[in-house]
Amino acid sequence: MTRIVLEFLDTTRGQGASGATAPGLPDCWMDALIGDGHVEERDYIAPGILRRVVARFPTEHHLNQFASSVRQVSKLLGTRAFRAANGISITDFLRN
Repeated sequence: MTRIVLEFLDTTRGQGASGATAPGLPDCWMDALIGDGHVEERDYIAPGILRRVVARFPTEHHLNQFASSVRQVSKLLGTRAFRAANGISITDFLRN
């Protein structure tokens, strides 16, 4: 199984640390998009609103399709889906 970690940023606010307080993605939307994968971990910014999600998929193709769908949906909500990698947190990403 292939693993992905997604964090969500608010694109309606200014750049920098304030962007770390994202409105996130509604939990029900994540459930609708997960498809053949399963969510291992959910981190919430508010009740029912995801800040971070860890999910697993049977193949890389499933993972890429999921990531593309989440990015498109999150743009509609004014949120940016950021794929975390190699232990880099969103705070580190914004700082650099």
